Amino acid sequence: MKEKSKLFLVLCLHRSGSSATAGIMQLLGIHMGDKLIPATIHNPKGHYENADYVSLNQEILRTVNSSWNKPPSREKIEGANFPIAKIRAFLAKHVKPIWGLKDPRTLLTFEIWKPYLEEVADITYVFVHRPFEASVRSLAHRDRYGIGIANQILTPYLKNLYHYRHTYGILPENIIDVYYPDLLNDPKPIVMMFNEKIGNPPDHQLNKVNEFLDNKLKNF
Repeated sequence: MKEKSKLFLVLCLHRSGSSATAGIMQLLGIHMGDKLIPATIHNPKGHYENADYVSLNQEILRTVNSSWNKPPSREKIEGANFPIAKIRAFLAKHVKPIWGLKDPRTLLTFEIWKPYLEEVADITYVFVHRPFEASVRSLAHRDRYGIGIANQILTPYLKNLYHYRHTYGILPENIIDVYYPDLLNDPKPIVMMFNEKIGNPPDHQLNKVNEFLDNKLKNF
């Protein structure tokens, strides 16, 4: 029987520190994708998001008349009629021995992906945590939304994050929790956790991670 790949699946809100987390994952040897969404003024060091994966997530959301800023309920997603062939084609092209997927939309589309990801990978779930108000302020600033609108957009993400982290039954040994303020303050404990899962020495690439992280890029 073919050995499963190791997948590090990031579950996160928008503007939560997930790009910094995914950048560290890439530095440690987790393949985040052949074609990544390019850096922007709001994410100058990059998003580390597989462009094909993001595109499929957008397509899944469209099938239930939703989008990243008009999030559907979990029930709506579970009833989505999305072509399995597209997911299988994506996996056939993108699975690597040690790989990662990061897109905040995953908190909305996870139920569609889960059975197919589990077929090809042993999954480590990377939950990224940041004070909710900070994510709300950062989103409002980036997209020029009012605070109320940003709060409304992100609340379903927060509820799903809590659901998958605390009530869904994911085994603790398959979870890495990343607290964004702690990561910026001292990345070593998180780096060691990832390295242990990957099979690297504990301090592998720690110096590079310290160079990569930049407190000045933290919005709010």
